[in-house]
Amino acid sequence: MKRAAGPFEILEILGEGSFGTVCVARVSTDPLRRKVALKILKGAYATNKKILNRTRDEARLLSRINHRNIVRVERLMEVGGRPVVVMEHVQGVSLDALLLRFKDGLPAAVALSIIEDTCWALHTAYAEALGDDMRPLRVIHRDIKPSNIMLSVDGLVKVLDFGIAKGEFEGREAETESVVMGSRPYMAPERLDGISDSPSVDVYSTGMSLFELLTGRTMSLSINPVNHDQAMNRQLAYIQVPGMSEASVEDLRNLIRRMCAYTRDYRPSAIECRRDLEQLRFAIDPQYNITLEEFARTTVVPIYESRPRIDPESAMAGDGDDAFLREVTGAITNPGTLPTSKPTQQSLAAYTPYIFVGVLGFVVVLLCGGVVLRLMLDRSGTTGLNPVEGKALVSVWLPSDADAQVGDTLIRSPGRYELDTGTQLMQMFFQDGRALNCTFQATEGAAVRFVVDAGKAGLSVNDGAVQPCVEVTSKATP
Repeated sequence: MKRAAGPFEILEILGEGSFGTVCVARVSTDPLRRKVALKILKGAYATNKKILNRTRDEARLLSRINHRNIVRVERLMEVGGRPVVVMEHVQGVSLDALLLRFKDGLPAAVALSIIEDTCWALHTAYAEALGDDMRPLRVIHRDIKPSNIMLSVDGLVKVLDFGIAKGEFEGREAETESVVMGSRPYMAPERLDGISDSPSVDVYSTGMSLFELLTGRTMSLSINPVNHDQAMNRQLAYIQVPGMSEASVEDLRNLIRRMCAYTRDYRPSAIECRRDLEQLRFAIDPQYNITLEEFARTTVVPIYESRPRIDPESAMAGDGDDAFLREVTGAITNPGTLPTSKPTQQSLAAYTPYIFVGVLGFVVVLLCGGVVLRLMLDRSGTTGLNPVEGKALVSVWLPSDADAQVGDTLIRSPGRYELDTGTQLMQMFFQDGRALNCTFQATEGAAVRFVVDAGKAGLSVNDGAVQPCVEVTSKATP
């Protein structure tokens, strides 16, 4: 079979989700035959004004950022009224996928190097990217977490998904909304209080991510200042670094303590974090000080090469969105035959390409849409998940001052739990005596998070819309 196309020829489907399809394609008009990643929104979202406006805003923000640690997006092509994102194709693995292999955390030198480069990217986005008026754009990512950071097969760190980023620029289209967007386990306390965002919210999220990379655990903190600090101090004890003196390990804990301080004024800047991380990395014994290039060669490459593949032929065989995918990437034809429909190259030539930067979800599509690009690795490092019929493995994140019960399953710490599929009732019990009833849909691979949105508590599945919880008469914690 031969994959014929107009501007692109499809090579591989990376994932399909509720928001769209991501595929690898080759630019057929490029003499160098470059590979790019295409993000194609589904029809249901292509007419959503909020999504389209946010996409254009994201483009104006990030088209001006040129940094080796931020995924580059080349342009937005509008085909039939739908945006098709053309972005840099990164051969690599997201950090949450790596954590599925390294259940006790990544090698410390690797974790520190990754976050060091992440801090550099965040500093550049906020302080060095300039708008048309030559003023800093002040880009704040607002959703830093392991799934939004990638490590390439060459050992290069890439920050992804600026879909809810904030910046200062002219011509903004999206309206300001009161809804707090982001991922609760990594979200700074002031974001839940509706305080205006500052670059310190990214520092907080980066510190939470660093802890997770070092320990394999998601740090669970309270929105109460006293409980927040107490819970953090307890959990920082999990950080143990082979090849590093206890004094240096304590310096590392103190850095995370400052990055994740409840009060944002106490947090260091991203560039200060980068400097401190570099010094801490040099404090690791050379025997343990593996470089990102070495780690990528021995670990990332084999994981990437063993990733599950989605057959392009079957992905473009249906109607609706599948047919639109054929229009964008070209029909699949037998050698020597011509597509029966109007040639895609001619139909695309009439559309004007726009510069676009939305890493709108290279990861969002794959994670929120439920696509298992996480390489289907469980915490033991084996490949392939074999769910029991009628059961689903669900990741659950709760505040440190709450326990929960779903059916017969008690949930006392963040982790993955086997639950019955379908609509489930989660009963939550807080240390202050409050109790909440929350419902959610349990599906294989879902991530359920407790969120306080505009002062109202609820559950968010796969970072989607918040489903409100109902406060009930308190009873004893199970």
